[in-house]
Amino acid sequence: MAEGKPRAKRAPSEMDFRVASRLREARHAQGMTLVELSGRLGVSHQQLQKYESGANRISAGMLYDVAGLLHMPLADFFGAERPSRDDQVSRLRRAAHRIVDAMSDAELVKVVKVLQALDE
Repeated sequence: MAEGKPRAKRAPSEMDFRVASRLREARHAQGMTLVELSGRLGVSHQQLQKYESGANRISAGMLYDVAGLLHMPLADFFGAERPSRDDQVSRLRRAAHRIVDAMSDAELVKVVKVLQALDE
């Protein structure tokens, strides 16, 4: 590449749009807003919106962080078939993860005791 010459911008691929779409679907399934997820990721909500629309490609590192925050396997962003996220049990489990992640240790101990009592 010639020095001083800008690198040509590559158009988003079908995979870029698939990842963007899955990101948006996963965020919605978690009941998270753009502002909430972008805050946790340390990016503006406008930048997250660009990732979700496919206007900007998301880096591997950022996608890894997103997968962790949304409690989903990284591979789900790339698979040819859409993962079944619509089933109620899966949604409830993801919601429970979100709630537990936000709890203090003392609150978590209380919840575990309640769950253990229900199991008896």
